[in-house]
Amino acid sequence: MITATFIFKPGNLNSAFYELDSRVEGIVREAEGYLGRKKWTDEEGNLAVVYYWASLAHLESFRRNATHGAAKSRYDEWYEGYRVEVSEVKEVYGDGYFDEKFPSAL
Repeated sequence: MITATFIFKPGNLNSAFYELDSRVEGIVREAEGYLGRKKWTDEEGNLAVVYYWASLAHLESFRRNATHGAAKSRYDEWYEGYRVEVSEVKEVYGDGYFDEKFPSAL
């Protein structure tokens, strides 16, 4: 399983942002290999969205999507800054509480 964590500091999130963001979210949810996502906010107002993918090939396919590319090209209109972290999940463990709440392809 692969995770792609998109971390950003929101700036001017106007109607154009929300329209394009909605389109991208629709595309990602229909993408082959997409397993789900979780969203987090920290005390400084930064957001982190963790996208779960079955494989790196599935993530790479989504990254080539034209609508996603259009959104990425406009990041400086809407974010003060951003960072993307791509990771391979090698192991998942716990007491079972979150098993149904998080995607897993392991």
